[in-house]
Amino acid sequence: MEWKDLSLKFKLVLYIVVGISFILSASSITIISTVTEQEEQLAYHDSIQNAKSFAHEYNADMKSNMAIANSLAALMVKYESADRNETNEMLKQLLVENPHLIGAYVGFEPNTFDGRDAEFIGTEGHDETGRFVPYWNMINGPISVEPLVDYETSEYYQGPKKLKQNVVTEPYLYQGALMVSYDSPIIRNGEFVGIGGVDVSLNYVDEAVSSVKAFDTGYLFMVSNGGILLSHPVNKEWIGTTSIYDFDIPQIAIAADDIRNGVGGHINTIDPVTSKEVVMFYEPIGTGNYAIILVVPPEEMFAGVNSIRSDLISIYIFSIFFMGLMAFFIASSFTNRINEIVVDFKKISGAAIRGDLDVRANTDVEIDLKLIPKGLNDILDSLTSYSKELQNSYELIRKMEAAVNSSSIVVFWWKYEEGYPVEFVSDNIAQHGYSIEEFTSGKVLYGNIIHPEDRKMVWDELQACADEGKDNFHKDYRIVTKNGEIRWVHEDTHIQRDEEGKIAYFQGTILDITERVEAEENLKAMEEVRTKEIHHRIKNNLQVVSGMLYLASLNFKYQEVIDAFRDSENRVRSIALIHEKLYQSKDLISLDFADYIENLTDHLFHSYNVDQEDVKLILNVEDVFLGMDTAVPLGIIINELTSNALQHAFEKGKKGEIKIEFHKNNDVFTLIISNTGKPFPETLDFKNTESLGLQLVTNLTSQIDGEIELDKTNGTKFKITFRENK
Repeated sequence: MEWKDLSLKFKLVLYIVVGISFILSASSITIISTVTEQEEQLAYHDSIQNAKSFAHEYNADMKSNMAIANSLAALMVKYESADRNETNEMLKQLLVENPHLIGAYVGFEPNTFDGRDAEFIGTEGHDETGRFVPYWNMINGPISVEPLVDYETSEYYQGPKKLKQNVVTEPYLYQGALMVSYDSPIIRNGEFVGIGGVDVSLNYVDEAVSSVKAFDTGYLFMVSNGGILLSHPVNKEWIGTTSIYDFDIPQIAIAADDIRNGVGGHINTIDPVTSKEVVMFYEPIGTGNYAIILVVPPEEMFAGVNSIRSDLISIYIFSIFFMGLMAFFIASSFTNRINEIVVDFKKISGAAIRGDLDVRANTDVEIDLKLIPKGLNDILDSLTSYSKELQNSYELIRKMEAAVNSSSIVVFWWKYEEGYPVEFVSDNIAQHGYSIEEFTSGKVLYGNIIHPEDRKMVWDELQACADEGKDNFHKDYRIVTKNGEIRWVHEDTHIQRDEEGKIAYFQGTILDITERVEAEENLKAMEEVRTKEIHHRIKNNLQVVSGMLYLASLNFKYQEVIDAFRDSENRVRSIALIHEKLYQSKDLISLDFADYIENLTDHLFHSYNVDQEDVKLILNVEDVFLGMDTAVPLGIIINELTSNALQHAFEKGKKGEIKIEFHKNNDVFTLIISNTGKPFPETLDFKNTESLGLQLVTNLTSQIDGEIELDKTNGTKFKITFRENK
């Protein structure tokens, strides 16, 4: 009999019994090894946690010491009374209230405490310059004060000064006492002005740390960031003088490097005291970057591991026998349930092949196997629901396609390639004479139907949108239908990108807007004709008024009256000339002001019958285009000031010149009208005069929000500055 002819029940029983026996045998070894290893890791973890706990405990002590230094520095920052005696009393009281400290002090930069250093030269707590540096200490017994020393070179002062932050020093010897300093900078208005600090004896540190015991013979000691021993339970002579680098043990040197870098860890090494194998755990103390080192013999760490190993071996021998027996009964009952489920599967699959998704599996089975027929029924329910949704979606898509195809909006799907290769186009492309097949086959590219004059512009702008990371593109341009007709369209395209941000394709629509474009162009043409007609009629009417003023002046004999009519005629002429230039301009709203000035001044010279051989006209005018709202008042100003110069500045037979300058700098315009004739009367205030011409000049300057200045140094010079009103 071949293997494939054996029953599932026999195979399952064989697989389970043999498999479980093999797995339990193998897992017994693995689990025992793993548990032993985990227990060892747990022992390491407990020791690490102990080291961290000790480090946290002593970090709290160091933080407390640093907090005293911080409080002292903070007090000095806000200490406005600056009383040296009061400060000394505070330092002395600080030592009394904190007996674990052996020193408390402040040190100020020259003349930063109260600016009176010169009054305290050589006095108690001051150096030879009077600098306030009191050091209260109990190094030699009773509390006494002396000036700080070596502050120009020592870490306790230079560290906070350079770093502008708290500093805990390396251990050092001062007056026979091993100590550590906690120092905080005094910062006023962002500037370093001194320090506040306290000193702690290493004897105090050693008493606290050396009293800790770990396991049976393990011990604890503390080192500085540089590896200097701050405590030791056995060799007290090492404290403050010996570094763990001095043990000359490679593993301990590695630990010392970690401590210097603020990193915790553990090493297997030789105890420098007992010369026995130990595990050394080290954890950094955040304040001061010191470290706690826990030394533990490995046999004490792993004392409970061997006992656990023996218990596990006994348990797993019994488990192998028991699980083998249970596997036989489980397999026997399980195969019967599997046969029932197989029958259900056959029934459901047969119905599904016939298109019937309503048949369901029997879920009246044991709870352990109930999820199988239930899961199968859930799948069938989902398939039924999905089938209905798919049918509804297909119907919705069909309706949407019908709506699009019956509208004037053509839907496209283009590739991101020059020429717009088309992957999809709606049926209503036929309104432009093309078929879907012409595009999808590649016979016609969308770029081919864009008007040749617009093609590069459209592609360049689309490319720019894509390069700038934009998601949408909108453009009006022309296309050519299949029968050669030119139509205007509006394109709205969404730039579809993939997960990496690269362009996958273009998805958009085009809408025929030819009628709208033609209507806008007709309206624009009508508006231009209307505007031209308005300017032409205004110019003609003003010229009629100018002519009437001239004719009216002929009825009078008095020169003053004739001059008044002529001035009014020229004013009207200056306005009419503006409308004439606007009528001749391309956009009908702005005129070339340089050309206007030249025409206006030429008219004025003829009007006042002035020979340019006698009075020379110099024009230094920049090519600037102005709107009518600015040009009209500015034209009248030029008319008045030029007319005034032609009438009054030059005596008959005298030569001179009139100079007109007009320039633009950024958005500021400057108009200068000057002449070399008779100076402007000293007694006449041009801003407060009965002269109609000068009143017009000042009022019109205000109208354009300008400023006017008069310079009578050399002849007469009017300077007007303004910004054009938009």
